[in-house]
Amino acid sequence: AGPRQPVRSGAVAMPRDAAAQQTIDWQVLVTFDAAGQEYALPLESVQEIVSLPPMVSIIPRAEAVLLGVIAYRDQLLPLLSLRVLLGFAGADKLGGREKVIVTPVNGVLVGLVADQMKAIVRANPALIEPTPSMLAARTGGEARIKAMYRADDGRRLISILSPQQLFREDVVRRLGDSSSSSVVPSTERLDHVETMQFLVFRLGEEAFGLPIAAIDEVARVPDNIARIPNAPNFLEGVVNLRGDVLPVIDQRKRFGLAANTGHGRQRMVVVRTDGHRAGLIVDSVSEVLRWSPDLIENAPDLIGDINRLVSGVVNLEEKGQMVLLLDPAELLSQAEHGLLDKFAAEAADQAES
Repeated sequence: AGPRQPVRSGAVAMPRDAAAQQTIDWQVLVTFDAAGQEYALPLESVQEIVSLPPMVSIIPRAEAVLLGVIAYRDQLLPLLSLRVLLGFAGADKLGGREKVIVTPVNGVLVGLVADQMKAIVRANPALIEPTPSMLAARTGGEARIKAMYRADDGRRLISILSPQQLFREDVVRRLGDSSSSSVVPSTERLDHVETMQFLVFRLGEEAFGLPIAAIDEVARVPDNIARIPNAPNFLEGVVNLRGDVLPVIDQRKRFGLAANTGHGRQRMVVVRTDGHRAGLIVDSVSEVLRWSPDLIENAPDLIGDINRLVSGVVNLEEKGQMVLLLDPAELLSQAEHGLLDKFAAEAADQAES
């Protein structure tokens, strides 16, 4: 993740435009990879993101874009290649990290197969621009792109998709006509059930979940994290993230796990809790799932600090796995809240001087 530089308190200054940052009506995007390029859908367009199961039923004589169907919530979900929809050649073979983005098209749920999930991004609407007219006029994959987002001061371009624009008009119309079929899953079947949406991340072989409502974004781990003197061991330090002094917590250290030697897939999950934002370093982010509240069971008795953090557990029987649900309000102790309040006040005073 890069060097951790020890610094004196107050060295991470609050920019003068921090107040303006708080008034931005951020748009949350879920980004993913297709053929080596980064694409995104608005979070509100995403029902779930699940791993591609090993068993996919192939449809005989189907077009290249239709990869097959899978069982999804006791129904059948058509799987469509995002690569092919965007005008790229289909993958010769699966790489094992593919994700299925479940999204509604004209009231019908479809599964878009991406190479991998990348991040959750808080996008400034002022930096989202319509697709250039020359690209929009083309008939290839560029015509599927609704807008472009200039992230990281323009160094990173993210192509924003619209599910409806991915398909020809006649296909969208046929999907709408078939929404009453028992074979094609409809969004109405989920709308009638109260559900909660969670981001699932991993530490080693264990899976943990956090409510999507408490998450601001998911990003790569910063290269430089400034340490705070006399801070708890698991508090890696702080970073300046768009005007906020953000504490960075190593979840492995928090739970007493051995250090992760492979940093390639590590991510920082930015969580908002009790007036503070905290960045959690995790091994990887795997899925975005929806559960009915009645599927959440009471938390088991656990040893150590993790007992305070876990609010419940979900048993994913089809995967043979348990997901421990973390309480965002418990991610920082009262003492740590006080330390960060003091640090943020010193940084704000330094910015004003």
